[in-house]
Amino acid sequence: MKFFHLSCLAIVAMAALPAAADKKTDMEDKHLLGWLEHVAIADLDIELDAKLDTGATTSSIHAEVLSQPSRKKFDDEDESRDIIFKVINEDGDERTIETEIVRWAAIKTKKGGVIYRPVVELEFCLGGRSITDEVTLADRGHFNYETLIGRNMLESANIVVDSSEIYTKKARCPK
Repeated sequence: MKFFHLSCLAIVAMAALPAAADKKTDMEDKHLLGWLEHVAIADLDIELDAKLDTGATTSSIHAEVLSQPSRKKFDDEDESRDIIFKVINEDGDERTIETEIVRWAAIKTKKGGVIYRPVVELEFCLGGRSITDEVTLADRGHFNYETLIGRNMLESANIVVDSSEIYTKKARCPK
């Protein structure tokens, strides 16, 4: 009976070896960053502080919206989808961006209601990697950090977050 149990354990252990090897290969492709990093918006020469948040589904950036189309007319083919907004970093540097809204995100409030935020696609430079993905535009003025990098960008750039580290890499992207 003892031999049978040992044999079963050996079979289970051998079956787990390829899975462990695959995990190691996956981890070798990962990019390790701290929970707080500098991020740059590509081609705009502005650097922002970014909290890397594995609990957030979608990334978000502090934006002062200057002009936007009506959400109610968003699906109207004759209506413009362009939005103009300003980003401001903690040093007071600001840049104005004009781009197209890709969708509207429904955000549940603490009081049980729903607010809608415009979602745009932006290219960020984070830890030496270029990441283009969706970002919600929000008033993050009452938060500590202008930018929140959510799972959408973390996954697309193969980033793993080390919660004991901050500012581990430069925000620059390779040319």
